[in-house]
Amino acid sequence: MRVPRWVLAVIAAGIVVVAADVAILVFAHVAPEPAAARAAVTGDTVAVIDPADRKVVANVPVGRQPVAIAAGFGGAWVLNRGEGTLTHIDASTRKVVSTMEPDATANDITAGAGGIWFVGRPRGMNGPLQTAELERIDPRTGAVDRSFETGTGATVIAAGGDALWSTGYLGGHVRGAARSDARSGAMRRIDIGIYGDVVTADDAAVYYVASIGNRVARVSARTGVLTDSMTLASDESLAAGNVPPSPTDAVFGAGALWISTSDGSVLKIDSRLGGIRNSIQACRNALAIAFGEGAVWVACGDNSVVRIDPTRDQADAPIAVDGLPRGIAAGAGAVWVTLNR
Repeated sequence: MRVPRWVLAVIAAGIVVVAADVAILVFAHVAPEPAAARAAVTGDTVAVIDPADRKVVANVPVGRQPVAIAAGFGGAWVLNRGEGTLTHIDASTRKVVSTMEPDATANDITAGAGGIWFVGRPRGMNGPLQTAELERIDPRTGAVDRSFETGTGATVIAAGGDALWSTGYLGGHVRGAARSDARSGAMRRIDIGIYGDVVTADDAAVYYVASIGNRVARVSARTGVLTDSMTLASDESLAAGNVPPSPTDAVFGAGALWISTSDGSVLKIDSRLGGIRNSIQACRNALAIAFGEGAVWVACGDNSVVRIDPTRDQADAPIAVDGLPRGIAAGAGAVWVTLNR
């Protein structure tokens, strides 16, 4: 029986994603630079950094292979990919409140639109690739209070403008972006002209970043319509054979879009995508980025976290952490970093 080309394409895409994930672990795990802010830990944890003192003040044991993390509503929420669970950490006690196994095998997590949202395929389901569940955790009770089955096939999400913005497999051999209403779950596709595998949002705009292709698209959070786009590499640079670093993550804050890249630089971009305002060298390999507690925070592959002052565009001295950072969030009075050991 002949296998359709689109099936082969999906399988190949999956292999690329897995390979990229392994590559992050292999390429990024280099020797850490010495720093004072170090605390002994064992196993996979979340490092808690005091944003004022810029020191690690706690290491909280969580599930196996923690990756994505969201902060807000008085705590941090961790996606443990290795065991398919979500862990809630209380910000005041810096202790685990609960760990749950959701109905969906979560791919990503975000804070906003009234709670903590995660997205993934229903457990044990072998149906269409576009089938995904969007679920919201009520931060007050720790229970899922809203669940939508959608056709987003989402692998990444962001919350903004009372909606969830995602990228994934939309069906009909199409991979792209979508908007899901946070109240009803109603989903519609968004034409942004790129495959934005990194997404960040606030209540005014949504930014999709293509790590392959080095392009950015801005969508109005009110209308869901593409408003601006730009490339991160000039035609002249590409024609000269210069290979630009790949975007690894993005966040919006202090009136600008911040993009971390594989060569350790952080790009500060005009909110309307009018151009790159600055390029700030944070480390040798920037894996993830967050904004909050008055600064930009970069998780680096040399087992460190770097603070960037958004007014001076200057990177501070690295803060050492005891493990490879996979995700970072800032909020609820702290900076939270998932560490794989």
